Amino acid sequence: HCIVCGKTGASITCAQTGCGRSFHLPCASKGECVTQYFNEYRSFCWEHRPQQSVDAVPVQDTICIICMDPVGDSISYGTMVCPSCQCTWFHQACIQ
Repeated sequence: HCIVCGKTGASITCAQTGCGRSFHLPCASKGECVTQYFNEYRSFCWEHRPQQSVDAVPVQDTICIICMDPVGDSISYGTMVCPSCQCTWFHQACIQ
C-alpha cells in the first residue's frame, strides 16, 4: 500500500535499508518523498530522504530564480540553495 494515498499498487520502495515504505511515483512529491533521477535512481520516504547540507539560510524576501516567487526565510523540504555559491535559492518543485 502507498504510504501517501493508501491505495494498492505502490511500486517504489524507500532505498533506506530496513524501511519497507512504498509509494506511487505521482504520490512521491505529495508525500514529501525524494526520487533521485541520477546514478542508482534511488527513492526515499519522507523520513529517510536526504537533506541538503548547507550553512546558508535564505534572508527575508529571497526569491526563487526560476519562478520569481518567495522561498521563505528558512530551510525546508521545498527549498534548495545552489551548492556552489550558496546564495541562489530555488523551490524544489521548480528544479525537479
